[in-house]
Amino acid sequence: MAQYHYGLTTDLSKANFLRRKRFLEQVISKLEKRLENAPEGSLAVNRKTRTTAPGFYHVVPGSGKRIYLGEAHRETIARLAQKEYDRKVLRVARKELVAVEQVLAYCDLKKVEDVQDSCREEKRAFIAPVVMSDEEYRLQWLSQNYFQKQKREGDRLYPTEKGDLVQSKSEGMQANYLFHHDYAYLYEKRVTLIDHGRRTYRYPDFTILDPVTREEVIFEHFGMVDDEDYRQHSFIDKLRLYLENGYVIGENLLFTFETQDHPFTMDQFISILEARFGKK
Repeated sequence: MAQYHYGLTTDLSKANFLRRKRFLEQVISKLEKRLENAPEGSLAVNRKTRTTAPGFYHVVPGSGKRIYLGEAHRETIARLAQKEYDRKVLRVARKELVAVEQVLAYCDLKKVEDVQDSCREEKRAFIAPVVMSDEEYRLQWLSQNYFQKQKREGDRLYPTEKGDLVQSKSEGMQANYLFHHDYAYLYEKRVTLIDHGRRTYRYPDFTILDPVTREEVIFEHFGMVDDEDYRQHSFIDKLRLYLENGYVIGENLLFTFETQDHPFTMDQFISILEARFGKK
C-alpha cells in the first residue's frame, strides 16, 4: 500500500491514532459515569468588582432559581464546577473521537499511488503515472547517480553486504542493518551546504529515504569523539553546519557517536532509527 500521504498512512501514525482512539474512549466512558452522579443544576459566579470576593450560586434547573453558596458549601461548589468542566471535556472528546475515526478510515482507503501497482504488468510500460508508486520511487531513488566521497589511497575499508566500502566496522554494522531491514539508503552521498555565505560540501555516512514524505534523512556516525581535534572539526563543526542549513536533529538529521570508554552499540543505532521511522 502507498505510504506517501504526509505521514497519515504509516504503521506508526496509524498506531498512534489507534492509541488516541482508545484513550478518548476511556475518557468518554469515565466522564459519562462521573456525570451520572453529578449534582443537578449549574454554578453561577457573581463578582461586583475585581477587588471583591466572588459569590457562588447554585442555579436550580427548571426554575432558574439561584441559591447562594457560602463558605460552608465548598464541596457543592467544587462538584458543580467539576460538572461544568467534565461536560465541556466530554463534548470536545466526542468531536475529537469522530475526527480520529475519520482519519483511521482514510488510512485504510486505496490511494492514488496504489493504482499503478493494481494495473496488469503488461500495461504498466505504456502508462505515465500521475504519482509514482512507493516502490517505483524507491527504486528510482536508489539507482540515482550521485557524487560520492573519494577514497584515499591507504584508507582501510570494510565491504558491506550491499556492496559499499565503508570506513569503519561500526559503519559496516550500520550499513548491513539498513540493508537487511529494507531501508533505502545511499552511502556518503554529497550534500551541498552554505557556510558563512560560501558553498561547501559534506558527505554524510548514510542518506536514508523516508518512504512516507520521500524526504532524505542523513545519519552520521562520529567515531572518535574523545579526540579533541576530531571532536572540534568533525563533530561540533559538522553539526553546526547542518543545523545552520536547516537540518533538525531527530527529523532529517540523526547521529550516533562513540568514545574509548563508551563504544558504539547497535542498540543505540536501532533505537534512533525506530524513533524516526518506526519499527520494521
